[in-house]
Amino acid sequence: MSESPSVRSQEPPLIAVIGAAGLCGTYVLEAALRAPFRVRAVVHSPAGRERVAALGVDDIVEADLEKPDTVRQALENADSVFMIPPAFHPEEDVLAMRAVEAAGHARARRFVYLSVLHPHTPGLRHHLRKANAEAAVRASRLNWTILQPSMFAQIVLSTWGRAPAGSVGVPFNVDNEFSFIDLRDLGEAGVKVLAENVHDSATYELAGPALTLADAVRLAGRARGVDLEARTVDWADAPLPPGVDGSASRASDMRAMWQDYDRHGLRGNSNVLRMLLGRVPTSFAEAATAFTARD
Repeated sequence: MSESPSVRSQEPPLIAVIGAAGLCGTYVLEAALRAPFRVRAVVHSPAGRERVAALGVDDIVEADLEKPDTVRQALENADSVFMIPPAFHPEEDVLAMRAVEAAGHARARRFVYLSVLHPHTPGLRHHLRKANAEAAVRASRLNWTILQPSMFAQIVLSTWGRAPAGSVGVPFNVDNEFSFIDLRDLGEAGVKVLAENVHDSATYELAGPALTLADAVRLAGRARGVDLEARTVDWADAPLPPGVDGSASRASDMRAMWQDYDRHGLRGNSNVLRMLLGRVPTSFAEAATAFTARD
């Protein structure tokens, strides 16, 4: 049974983080644990439970986003919900709608949805699903905020930055520019949005500094003390990362993403992120140094 709002108000607010065990989720959890919240990690598996427990989270709930009852149970008594949807899920918009409904059922006050920079890009099918999810969030009766981050610096660092010294194949034009956001900045901005009552009905583009993929890979190598040189390889023939190659829909979406990146890159403006952080966003070089120390 859910607690009454009067009972909740006597305790620090409870923040439920959906997708807490993923790469982004762990950074959001770390930022939330430093804030005056009670934090609940919503994970998908026992392995995810172990991962977030190692960060110091005590309130951990397993839920299957494809099963509405488990989502409702996971969000029970939550004051706010921060949703990080599963990457490249073919029904991400449906899962987001389900989470919005569960948050409303729990009488949560706030819902923060992690979308993506430029969600209405026609060539990026997984972006378009996020656009549909955004529409569902905006149509809800919850106080909502939508965050649209640029490419995670940690994705580049973990995908290409760990390569052996020498040439690194990248399945799109390495001379195109991308805006990279350090996930520490994303976690900090997300917690700020949750903690302050001035971000309702806001959609924020969160883009870090822009540089070419070639420069990013070079900086990733420098942080490790090795020389890395990114080179463009054919996106149609490049191997898919583990976890994607077994799914036809995810594989198709990822290759479509590489094709779009090959044509256009993915750039945004860092002014909004600077506003939320109250400082200059973390540079890619700084993110690389921190990632290497953490790795």
